[in-house]
Amino acid sequence: MDHIPGLVMLFRVDDNEEAHLFFVNSQVQEILGYSPEEYVLASESADSRIKNEISSLVERIAELSHDGGGQAEPICRLHSRRVSAITFSFEFRIFTVKSSPLPFIVVSLEPMDKEPVEAAMATDKRVDTTAVGEGALFVSDSPLMKALMKKLDMVIDKHVHLLFRGERGTGKRTLAKQVVQAEKLNGAETLVWDLPDTSASRQDELVQQLCAGDSADGAVSDRLTLLILEISRLSLKNQQKLLEWLRNTTGDRVVRIIATTRTLLEDHMNRGRFSMELYYHLSFDTILLPPLVQRREDIDLLIDRWVSRASRVLELGELEIGEPVRERLLHHSWPGNFHDFYDTMRRSLLRSGQGVFRLALESGQEESRKKKSAVSPVDIADEVLPFDEMSRLYLEKVLKKTQGKIYGRDGAAHLLGMKPTTLQSKLKKLGVR
Repeated sequence: MDHIPGLVMLFRVDDNEEAHLFFVNSQVQEILGYSPEEYVLASESADSRIKNEISSLVERIAELSHDGGGQAEPICRLHSRRVSAITFSFEFRIFTVKSSPLPFIVVSLEPMDKEPVEAAMATDKRVDTTAVGEGALFVSDSPLMKALMKKLDMVIDKHVHLLFRGERGTGKRTLAKQVVQAEKLNGAETLVWDLPDTSASRQDELVQQLCAGDSADGAVSDRLTLLILEISRLSLKNQQKLLEWLRNTTGDRVVRIIATTRTLLEDHMNRGRFSMELYYHLSFDTILLPPLVQRREDIDLLIDRWVSRASRVLELGELEIGEPVRERLLHHSWPGNFHDFYDTMRRSLLRSGQGVFRLALESGQEESRKKKSAVSPVDIADEVLPFDEMSRLYLEKVLKKTQGKIYGRDGAAHLLGMKPTTLQSKLKKLGVR
């Protein structure tokens, strides 16, 4: 059944006429992010989200089997591990076998087309397009992102503190919010501190409310997930208060911290701006999001997906993306990552029509790319870039100096004091060509 397209589930019906999931094909891994064994076990786990969704599917099948199916196409909604809601159309068949008097149910589910991009994109209004969700515009087709998503799937429902690191606009906020949403659906109380949009006085209030045990909805759960966006902006006094609160709540409540940062917390600790005690108390499991320049496969997929959906909203019809335009998009540096990409795509749509997508890449963006590639190692350090990005820029500069030569006494490996094979491995890892 693993070769059958879509998601296939098998249920057995017991003496009490209750259906139990005992098989799901391997497509569940690709579509929902669970291994078949995990999904089957979770379908029998008390009060799990998967159990509730499977129970709803079984109830819908029971209704359809009694009323003849009706005219509407049977549909159901399941959540992926990263909490993307996916709508499926499904077909089912109830059958018996000679070895058992009790019936079995086989269900075949096909994901339906996701909802189009929000209508707000039809205007020049700024929209956080990356927040539409992985099912719509958050793509992860590149080797780097596939590995990252695999790691995220392993920890998303585990009790570990998570730190999402990466440059501005790489999708940290989107993935962090998916983790928090998964926690919320699993019964945890959730709080969000958006520190970039929070004044100093409001920050003090949020910490005070947390320490006082004030719940947002008046109810206090035995599990709390706190999302701190740009945790480096938390003041030192509030870092200390948070640390003391975490120590005092040990054993009384399960607390999980999900945080994002675009800067290196280690640098903040060295400068006395971030509490080393708090950092090591949390013992973050870190997820580093790569910049778009290292995700060519994602950009290629994103171009087609974004243009198709946004042009549908604007009623522009199908737009052809010329190969020269695609190449410019694929090889642009995107210093602001998704922010720059979506700004460019929105401007381009305003110029597009008559079946053609016309790129509006501002000259300032091209200059920014050239300036960034020419920046010196000292300038890079002053910008406090993520370590991988700083390394990538420096290696590009060295390769430019050696005209791409790696081996020999005048090669990049000799200049850097490295083995050529080690350098090649680092170049591949960082996406340097």
